[in-house]
Amino acid sequence: MKKQRKHYDLMGAVRVIFRIVRDTKPIAHWLCLAVVICLLSVFASIAAPELLGLLTDSIYDRITLGTELDLSLFARRIVLLAIVYVSSSLFSAVTTYVMNWSVSSHFTCRLRVRMSEKIRRVPVKTVDSTPNGEIISRMTSDVSIMGGTVHDIFGVLINGVIRLAVISVVIFTEDARMALAVVTFVPLSLILSALLASRSEKHFDESRKEAGRVYALAEENLTGFDTVRAFGLEERQNTRYREIIGKYSEHARRGYLVSGTVQPVVAFINNLAYIVICVLGGYLSIRGAISPGALVSFVMYTKLFSSPLESIAGGMSMMQSAIASAKRVYEYLDGEEMDEYESVGSCDDVRGDVVFEDVCFSYTPDKPLIENLSLRIKCGQKVAIVGPTGGGKTTIVNLLMRFYDPTSGKILIDGVDISTLTRADVRERFGMVLQDTKLFTGTVYDNIAYGKEGASYEEVMAAAKEAHIDSFIEALPDGYDTVINEDSTNISGGQKQLLTIARAYLSNRPILILDEATSNVDTRTELLIQETMDELMEGRTAFVIAHRLSTIENADIILVVDNGHVVERGTHAELISAGGLYAKMHKSQYSGVI
Repeated sequence: MKKQRKHYDLMGAVRVIFRIVRDTKPIAHWLCLAVVICLLSVFASIAAPELLGLLTDSIYDRITLGTELDLSLFARRIVLLAIVYVSSSLFSAVTTYVMNWSVSSHFTCRLRVRMSEKIRRVPVKTVDSTPNGEIISRMTSDVSIMGGTVHDIFGVLINGVIRLAVISVVIFTEDARMALAVVTFVPLSLILSALLASRSEKHFDESRKEAGRVYALAEENLTGFDTVRAFGLEERQNTRYREIIGKYSEHARRGYLVSGTVQPVVAFINNLAYIVICVLGGYLSIRGAISPGALVSFVMYTKLFSSPLESIAGGMSMMQSAIASAKRVYEYLDGEEMDEYESVGSCDDVRGDVVFEDVCFSYTPDKPLIENLSLRIKCGQKVAIVGPTGGGKTTIVNLLMRFYDPTSGKILIDGVDISTLTRADVRERFGMVLQDTKLFTGTVYDNIAYGKEGASYEEVMAAAKEAHIDSFIEALPDGYDTVINEDSTNISGGQKQLLTIARAYLSNRPILILDEATSNVDTRTELLIQETMDELMEGRTAFVIAHRLSTIENADIILVVDNGHVVERGTHAELISAGGLYAKMHKSQYSGVI
């Protein structure tokens, strides 16, 4: 079956360009200043051919007619010509500086801030389903290319249009016949430029998509460096990288190949215009219709006229790459956001009573995970959630903290439906320690203090002592001021987990969630944490997700979750005597029998 050719979406491209222009509103005054300076540069450059024409006529008259050369006037005109060229270059340099400063410092900066703020509002499912490298690609490479677009629109296209308009008026004033010969080639140049530029759009679209995959794979290789090395998969990862880079390079090559032909084609057409002007101008000069100086001026004007045409053609061709990047950026900014309203309910005095009422949820509509889940947890109870992998343990916590919302049913905290609260209001009630530890580049103090804004050293040290990590922190080279590097490789996995637990202790929230919180600590440390947790959770509701059943034997309630349903509930002793799924799991851990 013959593959249909993708047609160029002209209106879509125009809409993207207009949106980019609207987004430059905060720097409009700087762009206006650049346009004014550009006008000064245009007027300066237009004065040069006129002066050259006058100088040429002076020399021509001296040689052919024998008229006396006014050296004083001739010298003044040379000095004035030098001033004109220097002024034109200076104005161009200032225009470039203003454009670079305003675009780099304001336009691209604001765009990246908007994308960063967007991350706070996108649903968790969007973040989970989008590779980090893909988002980074849009925030860095695509935004940078969009910044180049603003340069093209204002620095090249508008500059070129201004020059064309002003020079057109001048050349028609000089000689309408020769001016018509010049402008006759303009429509042909613009039409060919537009046609060639449009053909490069699909290649730039694909190249930007592949660029996102390149960033995603690079980020994956860096974060999973140890795993890749451990399994000896370096060559396989490199092969994948070469394949994606190859696709990116091929699409980019085709795009730039097509767009790169625009300027040579336009230059060829402009050379045809030179030929016409030289032939026609020479004929008119021989007939005495124009002076040799006027012919020189007109040739110079033709050069000035063709230069912006080539700039506009180049700008139109490179615009396709920018439009492809802008589509990806705006697609992200226009993406789905979490519904967020002002809190309708009140949850100021949180005790910790939690109720699930007929809650149903699925990550994908065709695969139900949790069905008609009903739970009632009283304030101060320690609730353990166990079960097979994929049974829905972590999903229950995700729903409780409004990382996801139920498809039906409701969740209440102290009788208040959490859907009537903002997500921020809900999460302010929870302290949380995840199985996947996350530390930030900074000191040990900074990472613990992350749990409470403005925490003092005394509070951080108290939290570290409660988590039984004060001894190892004090043994570090700089104690609490020891800097944890980007990958946290200068401390052990267990120490990282303990730091995140201390962070949760410091936050002192009414409800505590520990998702496999002791998975990376040794048995002795695990026992110490269990002792301090009893003190920490006194008067608080705590949810503990664990595979190591030894950590939850003292829980007030143990919920056994399988396929989204609570299949068993009770204390450790009750569930062991019942001989159900929990008893089998417990036996398999302690005896190795499944």
